[in-house]
Amino acid sequence: MDPDRISALGLPEGTRPASNGRVAAAYALAVLLFAVTLGVGYLAWSAVTWGHGQTPAQRILGLRCWHPAAGGFAGRGRMALRQFTGLVLNGELFIGVFIMLSGMSEVSVGDVFAGTVVVSEVVSEVAVRAVG
Repeated sequence: MDPDRISALGLPEGTRPASNGRVAAAYALAVLLFAVTLGVGYLAWSAVTWGHGQTPAQRILGLRCWHPAAGGFAGRGRMALRQFTGLVLNGELFIGVFIMLSGMSEVSVGDVFAGTVVVSEVVSEVAVRAVG
């Protein structure tokens, strides 16, 4: 992603835009979690994680949705919009996956509608040294 675009997003310290690969992994994990929990468990879990700007899959993978216009993480309403549009356009039409993987955009279709960008926490070398 262009450095000027990153600075324009006003990302919180210690985060960076998530790679297309990590976003695709979160999508695949979400589909798996939805199937395993028969949808009901996933929706209940979503009601909790959306308040933190995450989907259940993003929570597992350490990703969050940043809303640049608000200067904070997405709330429940914005996450619901993101999930609904992503489900309809990615799940039913499967368009979003091709757009994301083609490199045409740094964000998924749901992110376009919700005005969000998926961010990943940056693991600092100091933290790695302290653990390892």
